[in-house]
Amino acid sequence: MTVRPFRSGTARVLALGLMACLPTQVQAARRPPIRKAPRKPPPKADFQSTFAAAVRFYEDFDYEKSLEQLTKAQALAKGPEQEVPVALYLGIVYAELGDRKQSLAAFRTGLYLKPDARLPVKVSPKVERDFEEVRQTVLQDLGASTAPEQSPPVAERPAQPAAPDTPVAADTPAPADKPALLPPEPTRPPAYVQTDKPSGRSAVLPLALMGTGAVAGGAAVFFGLQATSNIERAQLSTRYGERVEKLHTAEGQALVANILFGTASAAAVGALAAYLFSGSPAAPASTSTGGASP
Repeated sequence: MTVRPFRSGTARVLALGLMACLPTQVQAARRPPIRKAPRKPPPKADFQSTFAAAVRFYEDFDYEKSLEQLTKAQALAKGPEQEVPVALYLGIVYAELGDRKQSLAAFRTGLYLKPDARLPVKVSPKVERDFEEVRQTVLQDLGASTAPEQSPPVAERPAQPAAPDTPVAADTPAPADKPALLPPEPTRPPAYVQTDKPSGRSAVLPLALMGTGAVAGGAAVFFGLQATSNIERAQLSTRYGERVEKLHTAEGQALVANILFGTASAAAVGALAAYLFSGSPAAPASTSTGGASP
């Protein structure tokens, strides 16, 4: 029996089919799992580094970035020892950026926390002048809220000499031609009678002014005590927003207290002047001694 050799192409196809049918196990190489490194959280910003960056940007004349870092440091500040320098630098940077209103507000916040604070860097004479004006206003507010002024005492009116006894004219007898039942004619007041008592209208004015001064003084003391209380609460608070709110409230109350103290003083002085001038004796009124009865 003669075996014919297969053609090379047909033999190759059959060989591949047989190899596919054979139970072969192929183990694929397993790749080790890729482990991702855990992401490290960004380091938390602390007050010192943020504030130092703000100062560095200010020294480089980059006021915008300095303001950004100061705002962050303001949120991180704890206690007056950190909040005061941040507020002073904010006032300086706002002044360099041309925002005078925000600059004065920042200076006011820092000086309310520490009235004897000094500017940390040398500034222009204009900024220095604004800073000192804010300091004087803060000192006046704190002084009015802690030690209220007293109204000037009202001087006592000097005693007036007693008026001499004035003669009283006798009743004029009824004429003979008139009925006896008619009442006697009214008598005329004696000549040259002087009166030293003030009129009712002039006496009311000093009392009204004194009452106004007393009410204004009491209200001023009330608002002054409220301002002092809010300042103490602001110094004890640990949250910056609450601290600033208390300081703004104390500032408004101190301003009202100053106005009321001025009103009380003016009312007291006006009452004293009205009381003294109303006590001057009136001019003597002369009456005619002759002529027919009215």
